[in-house]
Amino acid sequence: MTELPEGTPVRMPYADEPDDTTAEEPRRFYRLRAPHVDKASVPVTVRVTPDADLYVAVGAGRRRMYLTPSEAWALWRCLSEAVASTGEPPEWIRVHVTPTHR
Repeated sequence: MTELPEGTPVRMPYADEPDDTTAEEPRRFYRLRAPHVDKASVPVTVRVTPDADLYVAVGAGRRRMYLTPSEAWALWRCLSEAVASTGEPPEWIRVHVTPTHR
């Protein structure tokens, strides 16, 4: 295996494969808190429910949106390109987001 030079950008891994879901809790939540200038942080949550649109909430639910999987993929692609054009990712974003059931 070849070592990467120090400072080489590393792509974050894709999400973990979902655990076997039960009839009681089939939904998964992906959460991350973004630093904010005036507040401690801003919560960002994406809810994935089998056979339903994805639900995105930013800022404790103040900004909410339902997206079909196709819309979510298109948004992810456009947003990733747009954000990448602003410069290097901050250190706080270099985390693995593990899904939860609540």
